[in-house]
Amino acid sequence: MDRVLMINVFVVMAGALWFAVAVALHSQGLEQPLGRFQQLWTPLFMPAVGLFMAAALLNGGLQWLWRLKTRREQGPPGPRAAVDKQSGNHAP
Repeated sequence: MDRVLMINVFVVMAGALWFAVAVALHSQGLEQPLGRFQQLWTPLFMPAVGLFMAAALLNGGLQWLWRLKTRREQGPPGPRAAVDKQSGNHAP
């Protein structure tokens, strides 16, 4: 799965570069690169961008859950924990 996502990142970056160059060439009167990009947008670039965004959101969500789980295992750093820490008492 890592290889697929790595290849996907490069496809998205190549598509962004291609789009930028195609727009620049379009302003100079050369239409073919932008037309070819538009033909490949739906079958190639749109799924690649969708997979990229889904992986980024999934990664962010899993990281958030991991941090939440780690905080719960360490105990809440609430006001009681601060008072117990100062007095040397440990909560049961």
